[in-house]
Amino acid sequence: MKFKIVPNGSMTSPEGFVASGRNAGIKKSFRKFDVSLIYSEVPAVSAGTFTTNRVKAWPLLHDLKVIRNRIHRVIFSNSGNANCFNGKSGQQAVSVALNLLSRKLRIPKRQIFLSSTGIIGRAFPIDRIRKAIPELVQDLSKEGGHDAARGILTTDTHPKEIAVRFSIDGKTVTLAAMAKGAGMVCPDMNATGVLKGKHATMLCFLTSDVHISKSLLQRALSQSVDQTFNKVVIDNDQSTNDTVLILANGKARNRKIVSQDRRFRLFQEALTYVCNFIARGLVRDGEGVTHVCEVIVKGAHTPEEGSRVCRQISSSMLFKTMLAGGDPNWGRLMGSIGASGAAFSPSLDIMFDGIPILKNGRERIRNKGRIRRILKKKEYRLEVNLKSGKFQERFWATDLTKFYVWINASYST
Repeated sequence: MKFKIVPNGSMTSPEGFVASGRNAGIKKSFRKFDVSLIYSEVPAVSAGTFTTNRVKAWPLLHDLKVIRNRIHRVIFSNSGNANCFNGKSGQQAVSVALNLLSRKLRIPKRQIFLSSTGIIGRAFPIDRIRKAIPELVQDLSKEGGHDAARGILTTDTHPKEIAVRFSIDGKTVTLAAMAKGAGMVCPDMNATGVLKGKHATMLCFLTSDVHISKSLLQRALSQSVDQTFNKVVIDNDQSTNDTVLILANGKARNRKIVSQDRRFRLFQEALTYVCNFIARGLVRDGEGVTHVCEVIVKGAHTPEEGSRVCRQISSSMLFKTMLAGGDPNWGRLMGSIGASGAAFSPSLDIMFDGIPILKNGRERIRNKGRIRRILKKKEYRLEVNLKSGKFQERFWATDLTKFYVWINASYST
């Protein structure tokens, strides 16, 4: 394996990063952290992808303005309040946070990213942020990465973190990530936030000590997000706050990556590995999730059609309830395939963990018992062969359970 997972790794595993997290009183429970701070001790280049929902939270609007800047140092985030569509209190909260962070850390406001997650429309508790930020700055440390990961959680049951190490130019490079996202997850993020498709409530922050140009960091992140987070479907709702950000400060002292050479490809591979690890963790910890299904579509006429069939199946409520009940109702899959508009052969195949329920367009009734047993597992694989071309695509989908309904029926109360 090219990438060595760092034991107990966190956002501060790369050289030159410190972090902190604590409870600011935004959430009802004082035991739950709700603010986080990540700080690069030296200037870093950045890259990001953002929700394409036309309703955007105040912090995200700020990030879209400053992402083009050459240097960044800080990611500040809160949970418990989305800071979205809440009028002057939301705008003021952005200004207060930026002013305080700039003054306490002695850096320009243009080097600061902000992010929020939680309930939309509620007035932002500005006084609690005023109190929390000086404490967060004081708490910054190499040991603070796990606290920072706790500070961004909402309905997640646990933090999602990873750090890996690998070698570039004989130098040890470290790449780390933390994320939250349990509901409203069906991403299709891009670097501009311009309307493109479906979206998600998901925050992911990454740090690295790799030395790389800003443009290539953005290229690497966009490609990795498209191959991982944009292929996850928990439900079908669009978020106002979706954000993935990465800071790279060059402390590894490798020769700067300025072209798409072997070193860039290695970093790209590591970034995709980390994003895939986090994405799969998000799926497994989805709201009310009891089953995770890897949806693989083969034999598509074009890559776009393969992706369309994957998304159509993965986001189908009937398919999701089918998974929840362990019911091998392949007719629901045919409905999704037809609704996608993609080309397919009448002699297509549908299999679960390699066992066909439909082979050459004909039902394999004798396999239903075996497939029911497969559908009782926590994770399994669905393969659909359209037999219309040479392209293949894959997504990660979850079931839809009564517990998901219960969580979201009382989310704001």
